[in-house]
Amino acid sequence: MTETTKQILERLTQVEMNQAFHDDSIEALERTIASQHQDIQLLEKKIALLSDYIKNLKQDGIKDPHDEVPPPHY
Repeated sequence: MTETTKQILERLTQVEMNQAFHDDSIEALERTIASQHQDIQLLEKKIALLSDYIKNLKQDGIKDPHDEVPPPHY
């Protein structure tokens, strides 16, 4: 084999190794994104539930602190 052929084969091997590394990195990032997407969806559901809960509390008679009568010891 000539020196040029060896160099080309070494460069090709390096490119293939880099490609394999990038493929693994992309797969790991895709898994992370999918997991984060599920977490975000769960958090959005929890926020909606909390929002509904707070709205119901306001409707059930929580008054503004300025509208409350002070306790008898004042």
